[in-house]
Amino acid sequence: MKATAITVHRLIQGSKVFLIPTFQRRYTWRKEQWEQLWNDLLIEYGLEHPDDPEALYGHFLGSVVLHPALGPASTLMRHQVIDGQQRLTTILILLAALRDVRKEADPTWNPGSIDDQYLRNPFSTDFPDRLVPTKLDREAYERTVRLQDPTGDIGVAYNFFKMAIERAMRTDDLSLDRLENTLLLNMLLVEITTKTGDSVNSIFNTLNSKGMDLSAADLVRNEVLHHIGTGAADEAHSEYWVPMEVNLVTPRSKSPDREFVTFLWSREVAINPKTSRDDLFSKFEKRLRVTLNALPAQERNDHALGVLQEMYDDHLLFLIVRDPARGQADSRIARELLESLQTLKDWRSEPATPVALWLLKAAMAGDIEQSDAAAAIDVLMSYLVKRTLNGVPTNQLNRLLTPVAHDLAQRGANESVSERMRLLLSKQGYYWPTDDQVRAAVVGNPIYASARRYVKFLLSVAEERLPGMESADLSKSQIEHVMPQSLSGEWRAYFESADIDLSDAEALTHTLGNLTLTDNNQRMGNSSFKVKTQEFFDQSALRLNRALAEMPRFYPADIQARSESLANSILERFHHQPLASSADASQDESGASVRDRLQSLLQSLPVTRWVTEDDLVAVLGAAHDDIREIVATLDATLARLIRTESKAIPTWLPGELKSRVADQDRAQFDLGKRMQSEELSEFTAKADRQDGDPDDTGDTFDDEQ
Repeated sequence: MKATAITVHRLIQGSKVFLIPTFQRRYTWRKEQWEQLWNDLLIEYGLEHPDDPEALYGHFLGSVVLHPALGPASTLMRHQVIDGQQRLTTILILLAALRDVRKEADPTWNPGSIDDQYLRNPFSTDFPDRLVPTKLDREAYERTVRLQDPTGDIGVAYNFFKMAIERAMRTDDLSLDRLENTLLLNMLLVEITTKTGDSVNSIFNTLNSKGMDLSAADLVRNEVLHHIGTGAADEAHSEYWVPMEVNLVTPRSKSPDREFVTFLWSREVAINPKTSRDDLFSKFEKRLRVTLNALPAQERNDHALGVLQEMYDDHLLFLIVRDPARGQADSRIARELLESLQTLKDWRSEPATPVALWLLKAAMAGDIEQSDAAAAIDVLMSYLVKRTLNGVPTNQLNRLLTPVAHDLAQRGANESVSERMRLLLSKQGYYWPTDDQVRAAVVGNPIYASARRYVKFLLSVAEERLPGMESADLSKSQIEHVMPQSLSGEWRAYFESADIDLSDAEALTHTLGNLTLTDNNQRMGNSSFKVKTQEFFDQSALRLNRALAEMPRFYPADIQARSESLANSILERFHHQPLASSADASQDESGASVRDRLQSLLQSLPVTRWVTEDDLVAVLGAAHDDIREIVATLDATLARLIRTESKAIPTWLPGELKSRVADQDRAQFDLGKRMQSEELSEFTAKADRQDGDPDDTGDTFDDEQ
């Protein structure tokens, strides 16, 4: 096989056709992968590039493995796509979306510049499209890319990119011409071509079952040791690198170097906030070589050794960030700072890691006061907690928090780091809600579905702040729904006897007011409120539950009142407020969150999965009428994923949308299995989690069935 670095432009230009073999799976990329590609493209868009069009300079997307496809003599070069078909398909979908947005923005522009060069073979009747997907995706791809009629899962991807481009044009003054050039010339691939006699299936199986790429940590190690020089490299490796590997590498895990890469990335973004995990090594390598080239030759080895020594010192601080208890043995670190780091660690938000590392490093170096560093972490925690209580999605946190460490270093001479933190997090687009906004939103925010991993932390804070001298052990406690997720006959009768609409109660299933902590989760099951109160809550060691036992009833109004009461207690602990300039932005985000979360959920659903209206009500915490109003505005590619329990198109869909959904059904293969509310809740929590939590399993979230 031959491997060549290549631009997207070079890969797909000319008279080519890419054939997806029958043994390949259908198109399965979803919102997580689309967002990663889009964010990487935007980062590259913002960078300056060499004027030389032949220079390979940009972001590597990965590899595409091609095999010559046999067939009759033709002017077309036919290739079977053995690996990388998801990536290649998505690039072409993105190009189609860019083409159509550009045509709408400028009717005089000729879409043939994209169509004829990259998407179509205009003079071929056998292969009119540059890509021939698997049979399951073929019609959807042709209708979406060739006919501008978004269809099926391919159409969902197309609409995602089309909306992303249009949004960036409105908010960031995006240049479509520059975006196109960035995609074609600065997004790079490794093209791997095989020989005609090679076994396609053997290659495919080998690529998907064997081999392990070098990680960014491996590449950084090799680069630093190379510049230290042969004489000192062995000793430096033993003294500095090996201890870091012992502390940061987990040999038998699925991603053994994950923690090491996170550490290196956390250091690098404090210097260059545009660094991603994917381009970590290239950014580090460029920075190191620029620095070394500016030094006399005789000083370069020593400087490289100093870089490794600093890296080793930083890794010791990183270990304290990960486990602040390690810092108790270091008398130089104030207890106040360790307590703040412990609170941040308990919250478990990976995007905050570079900020915490920078604050600890600056405090230990004496550049900032330790009390100021602790206060800055408290400001950050107030920001994170209030967003979560308010229902602001977490999927932008990585983008928002990555530049913060670098920006803190740029503060004014007389500006405290905590004041700078508050200023940064109050900027437009950071969506830091005020206390009043939190109180208004928390009563309807289905926090268990959207941010489940934070619920135990929040309930623990509320427990600790309730009156009383003794604290219960919460280490083994689990989250309990007071009103169960699936209403039993007793619960239905309980609400119906009070003339309460069941949908009003069910919409509050996952809100804060319906949640508590217990180690009697399985024993309680779906028991009635009376049984839970008398047999469990009244005897509980937790003040949260004893307070529940004193409630005479548990109707929707009581659940909402409890949500607000718990939120008030939590807000007293995390009391920092945004500057006034942030309020309007946070309201905009929270006000649109139900629609945004519904759309994001549908975009993220695995292929062949669908949901019902009741599932959406339970997970999103919105009323049926609100769900229907939002769905009526969706594109048919997403509306198609909402069905009745019998998999039929809902009768309440507007006539025109219902017709378009039916048309989608005719073009797309049958939907598969329903994702019911319990599974959907778990899936939504994971789909919203785009900040790379180091402990994805987290607490045990067992709840009543």
